[in-house]
Amino acid sequence: MTEKQDLSGLIWALASESMCFEAANTLISMGSKAVEPLLAALKFENWKVRGNAAWTLGKIGDARAVGALVEALGDDVPEVRATAGRALMNIGEPSIGPLREAAEHGDKRKKSLACCVLSCLDDLASKTSPASPM
Repeated sequence: MTEKQDLSGLIWALASESMCFEAANTLISMGSKAVEPLLAALKFENWKVRGNAAWTLGKIGDARAVGALVEALGDDVPEVRATAGRALMNIGEPSIGPLREAAEHGDKRKKSLACCVLSCLDDLASKTSPASPM
């Protein structure tokens, strides 16, 4: 079996209740090799694959996923939208510019969620940055 076939099987396993966690962990351990197939999975018809692909991309943390995850903020399925937002928070700083763009120019659904994710990122940054001297 080729690596491409293995990746395809892992992507489809993201839809399985019994196999999704193991598949996601394997994809995470593959790191950057798994990013492109996971980005493609964000377009699959099966919403569980889309949602678990978003979650897995957030765990990998590769900035190449930001654009596709921002697009996923407009998904028809609320669970996919929420998971894409959490994934963008996990990726952190590389998400800020595209999220600002979506907050200003996206459709209503995307604007709302982009603003929420930006707010969470701001809160995280303020909690982790050192206090200003008095």
